[in-house]
Amino acid sequence: MTDPTLTSTAWMDRSWDAEAGLLWNAPGAFADVTDGPHTVHLVRETAFYAIGLLRRNGPGDHDRAEQALDAVLGQQYDEPGRPWHGTFVRFPEWPAPTDGAVEWVDYDPNWRQFVGAALAVAVTDFTLTPALAARARAAIDLAVAAEPPERVPPTYANIALLRAWLEAWAGSTDGTYAASVADAFHRHGCFVEHNSPTYYGIDLLALGLWQRADARPDLQALGSRIEGDLWADIARWWHADLGNLCGPYSRAYGMDLHAYVGGLGLALWCAELRAPLPDLAVDPLPHGHDLCVVPLLQHVGVRVPPGVRQHFERFAGARLVEQLVDTDPDRRATGWLDDDLLIGAEAGDSGLQARGQFHPATVHWRLPDGGIGWLRLLHHGPTSATAARRRLDAVCHPHPRRGPQTWRWDSNVEASATTQDRWELPGLEVRVTTDGTLTDPATRTYAPDPGGSTRVRLEVR
Repeated sequence: MTDPTLTSTAWMDRSWDAEAGLLWNAPGAFADVTDGPHTVHLVRETAFYAIGLLRRNGPGDHDRAEQALDAVLGQQYDEPGRPWHGTFVRFPEWPAPTDGAVEWVDYDPNWRQFVGAALAVAVTDFTLTPALAARARAAIDLAVAAEPPERVPPTYANIALLRAWLEAWAGSTDGTYAASVADAFHRHGCFVEHNSPTYYGIDLLALGLWQRADARPDLQALGSRIEGDLWADIARWWHADLGNLCGPYSRAYGMDLHAYVGGLGLALWCAELRAPLPDLAVDPLPHGHDLCVVPLLQHVGVRVPPGVRQHFERFAGARLVEQLVDTDPDRRATGWLDDDLLIGAEAGDSGLQARGQFHPATVHWRLPDGGIGWLRLLHHGPTSATAARRRLDAVCHPHPRRGPQTWRWDSNVEASATTQDRWELPGLEVRVTTDGTLTDPATRTYAPDPGGSTRVRLEVR
């Protein structure tokens, strides 16, 4: 098994721009918002790269790490009164935010926590020149002070966990916020960002920070308990043989962890367990920028409880799993895990639509060639679903403004036959019962019942 820090840092080496002191975007990194590889520089990822260089500590690595940190520190916004005050530039090539700037589009407020965490570890655990260390501490203080008190609710798990630790590190909190983050998790025994293959990696990174030897005792205790309980919940939904988390996914950037870089796969890699990852030598590497967090994740450590590790080494057997995610709004996840099959569903009245990062109805199975096949319901309207033994039931509600909408089942494989009530896919036969009407067999698109909500049942063989 390759060393995570050495492998990921060597991968980042290929994108280093010595003139700018920053990483270029590699092929596959931020592919959805950039114009191709080597078109923008990455600030957050360069901060993570610095940790990799400091950990590797080969010839020239320390000097390059300091150059990288110096360049990152030059990308912090210092504009009091502006909502982006104290955060960091995403891509220096993009226009600076001005009046009317849109959060998440023109700037990312969460870079305060991501970059701040890397800077804090760099100045605490490694020897930097006094001037650079002082600048880094000042930047962290600015990021913490500029964070609007109500921006990150305790339920916004991955950023809330990072924020709680960074504020404690900077000495600007009494622990109340961290306690509220822990309470939000223990209310139902999960994060509201439930089953999030990417953001579970950030959660585990932050929980590693909470348990550092120099962290406050209350954070250490809370972090240890949350991390143990989180791994126990992940294990319930994990299929070791298929190498995937059973859906539904509150937030996901893909359907198969073998096909893109996901945070949970990186955490399993750092924990020396079977880790689903794409071929890291391939260009483009889908969602490759997330590989950059590995040195920091490995540095803080990933602790999988001994009694849970076995679930990530071999499939624990067929089972139905269920999790109450939230009560306001009501959200309940169910999943069916079988030898070569995963079915995931989320029911409730959240009003969320089955598109983007939200995957409320999913199916995974083993393909004849050994790969992973998947189906995902896409619907521009509130969607609710429930999983049972080899069955998935979904309701596609009308869009609140546009009325009834078509819905379809996206997949990574082509069907050999598709009719109104039967699909034949490689390695999977699906029987369909619905009051919708098949309008496009190639994309499994159905027109809704014009009277309102449309129901569909999938039974798989």
